[in-house]
Amino acid sequence: MRRGDACSDFWKEYLAGQNRNVLLILGLGFDPRMCVGLRMLSEAEVSCVKECLLIKYNEGANSPSREYGHLVRNNQNTMFSLMNGKGIIREIDVPMLSNDGRRIGSRRASDAIGGDIIKRFDNIVVDISSMPRGIYFPILAKLLSLFDAQAADGTSAPSANLHVLVAEQVSVDEKIQEEGIDDHADYMHGFSSDLVRESTASVPKIWIPVLGEGKEAQLRILHDHVVPHEICPVLPSPSVNPRRADDLVAEYRELLFDRLRVEPANFIYASEWNPFEVYRQIYRTVERYNDALEALGKCKVVVSALSSKLLSVGALLAAYEAKRNNFMVGISHVETPGYRIQGQIDSCNPEMCSLWVAGECYNA
Repeated sequence: MRRGDACSDFWKEYLAGQNRNVLLILGLGFDPRMCVGLRMLSEAEVSCVKECLLIKYNEGANSPSREYGHLVRNNQNTMFSLMNGKGIIREIDVPMLSNDGRRIGSRRASDAIGGDIIKRFDNIVVDISSMPRGIYFPILAKLLSLFDAQAADGTSAPSANLHVLVAEQVSVDEKIQEEGIDDHADYMHGFSSDLVRESTASVPKIWIPVLGEGKEAQLRILHDHVVPHEICPVLPSPSVNPRRADDLVAEYRELLFDRLRVEPANFIYASEWNPFEVYRQIYRTVERYNDALEALGKCKVVVSALSSKLLSVGALLAAYEAKRNNFMVGISHVETPGYRIQGQIDSCNPEMCSLWVAGECYNA
């Protein structure tokens, strides 16, 4: 993982004189950080991005996000300008809702990733800065499964590398807020089959929510969906704000202790700066509970990400790895109809973060 100056330095060194064949997967939205990653890559090596796969997700006619169409067009024009003459742009429409109102965005996002994609590019970069969780989770899970499938066929080592980019700025995150939420939760596409089988109905269920601020309504809905036997909340510690974990416990004190009866010993602590530590802590928890409950047929684990995108990626990696190793793991998620900007975004100077999550650095 690299962040800040170390992130841009890594890409300059990695791309310099190598003639890399890079695919950039980008979400089209109004977030002012949408094109920061593309600009960084272009400055590192002007023509490295051979193709940009632009995910155009449609949240529906009633989405509050439609109010910011002019900001979406500005981002799109910036992207076209940065890509002009350097690579092709391929647009894919991903509807979040079916004609009868069902949530289909995660399945459609997964379907947008073709099976030949890791054979056509040596580096795949997914910039999640302007993507909702319901889009980038299934995209990353699909790519990871393609890498695993290629490694398993035994004919050749994986020839591509998978990277995740995030442009982080807390002040912008505070201004872009969910406008309403669904009144029910669902399992994310690809992370449900083990959880809903009748044959596993009596198996104990463990819930691991990654906590962030202002998510009490989502937590209540998720709990009612999961109906866990035990809860292990993940708190960000260490953090930029040394009291952030304590503040989160205070914010959710009544819900966690009075209603949900969470045991203080069940809290999991992981650095808010390092998604790989979140991954390790959650995965170890999955292993520990399965070992302890082996006599009862092991357990089912449900992960819910309610925090920053970096921590959410760590949660996804843990769930994916556990599922790959035949643990019963699901991801429960509450969708939102859209987002609204609270007040005005005065400046946009995010810190770039880059994660190398699959490829040659793991093949030694």
